[in-house]
Amino acid sequence: MSRRYRYISVFAAAVIIVAVLLCFCFVSFNNINDVFAFTTSNITSGAVDIGDILLEGYADRTDGKVFDGEAMAALYEKLTGKTGAEIGDVDALGTLTAKQIRAKNGNKDIVLTMDGQQWTVTHLTKDSSGNTIATLWKATEIATHTWSSWYDIATTHAYPSNMYSTSFVRADALNSGGNGYVAKRGATTLTKVAQKADHKYARLTMPSVKGSLTNFIVKPSAVAYQETENHAVGGTIGNQGWTLPNEAYGTPSGTIKWYNNNGRNMDYSGKSGYADWKDDYIWLPSLTETGADESVNGIWALSNNQRSNSTNSWLRSGTYSYANSAYFLTAAGSSIGNYNVTGSYAVRPALHLNLDSAAQHSGGVALAEPTDVSVEYKGTTLT
Repeated sequence: MSRRYRYISVFAAAVIIVAVLLCFCFVSFNNINDVFAFTTSNITSGAVDIGDILLEGYADRTDGKVFDGEAMAALYEKLTGKTGAEIGDVDALGTLTAKQIRAKNGNKDIVLTMDGQQWTVTHLTKDSSGNTIATLWKATEIATHTWSSWYDIATTHAYPSNMYSTSFVRADALNSGGNGYVAKRGATTLTKVAQKADHKYARLTMPSVKGSLTNFIVKPSAVAYQETENHAVGGTIGNQGWTLPNEAYGTPSGTIKWYNNNGRNMDYSGKSGYADWKDDYIWLPSLTETGADESVNGIWALSNNQRSNSTNSWLRSGTYSYANSAYFLTAAGSSIGNYNVTGSYAVRPALHLNLDSAAQHSGGVALAEPTDVSVEYKGTTLT
């Protein structure tokens, strides 16, 4: 074979090798966002795992970029069911439940990682300013915490033992601080709890800490359904037959049915601080939001997998007839129970992520600063 043809053959082989490598990379890139399995052992069936949506080292960047553009693009695709979707396509969706989102993804839930913790996407809607918000709920939690440090069935206390805004779980486990919590039976003043900068939810609750994400979180006070939700509407929303304490921070919609019998009036809406939780960055979801099973699946229309955990999980909702207990989700995620508030169950917070704001602060991985390289040529091949 002549030297000219040998060169052509080598060149052709090189082209084939490069083409094969490019095809492999293309296939791998397109599949990187579709990991059809939860990484948490307590959840038994698959999910679409978006991965970490935050840029590594975002807190030290000077360009204002916080969110990983590629991960956010993958999230947009899963929310819309559209290849190459952008934030504008997500904005056009309006409101979607978890069930509607699953329908776009082979009946699989969406999970993602943010602030080193895994979250499941439960709902998509608009806030009062027209921003598109994705509601995230912590996918799993092992650590447990008491809801309150005391209990009493009486509703006549200034701060009943199962009133969420003055609960120990809100002030301490969720690092809200707020006005404090009711520390003992009959107390008329609240015990202060300082927010902790080393708390695992510090970056989600404290604007002052390095790497804070609070600028991207919408508070419940800007979310319409949380102002008016009412378990008593029944159907797929609720099956307890009553309006529940701690759910709507405003006036519940439809027929309001508070339990008021045997000296127990479960309407706490007139008590001081009752609605304070509406201004929290993170919060416990209500029974009306999560639902109890896949037939009574709540406002969010969750799957049992999304509700499941390695142990029982506290909810925000107080029980309808006694001031000493609150509702919880069982570990399997397919039923509920109620227990006295001094019990200890897992605390799985939820938050509303502002996708429009996140999109404005999305970018790529920072590249290392280029440097000059000097090498002495000695007549041999150099890299």
